[in-house]
Amino acid sequence: MNYIWDFDGTLYDTYPMMIKALMKTFKEFNLPQEEEKVYRKIKEDSIHQMIIDWQLPVPTFDDTYHLYEAQNMEQSLPFKETKEVLTGLKATGGQHFILTHRRIAATWKLLERDGLDSLITEVVGSDSAFPRKPNPSAINYFVEKYQLDRKQTFMIGDRKLDIEAGNNAKTNTVFYDLDHFKQEINATYRINNLKEML
Repeated sequence: MNYIWDFDGTLYDTYPMMIKALMKTFKEFNLPQEEEKVYRKIKEDSIHQMIIDWQLPVPTFDDTYHLYEAQNMEQSLPFKETKEVLTGLKATGGQHFILTHRRIAATWKLLERDGLDSLITEVVGSDSAFPRKPNPSAINYFVEKYQLDRKQTFMIGDRKLDIEAGNNAKTNTVFYDLDHFKQEINATYRINNLKEML
């Protein structure tokens, strides 16, 4: 089996830190926003889409957000089940890949800090030359480079765009549903805890 993981909100519990950085950015730009509304927007869509839809200053809003996010990097921690699940699946012959809108070096830095880097084959991030999810190009890259069987490959994520990317690449999909927002999401499987992957 092959597992292509989203990072933020799937392997790592980074949303509290991301929201903190976003709210600080909104305050700096003197753009009052409700925390709950911001959280829901970035979970149902993405920060990138929020910037477009809410017509936020480009690229200064995003640059400022990333600056604040980097200052809080130590607060980005894996879910308590992450290591057990990655290790358990790898022990049965599984291969792990990460497809994230986070930058590659920042992702590897966190994985190395938490002793998870040896479990991951490759990371594709926002600074790779691929279109963003839900475009399937990055998943297709993994499939072609590592000769993965799509029927034995799973795209796992906590947002609709992760599932749409997997569906567009014709892999299996697993929706990690922590929020129960009642979105229409067409996933092969749904889980509420990472341990269900075992």
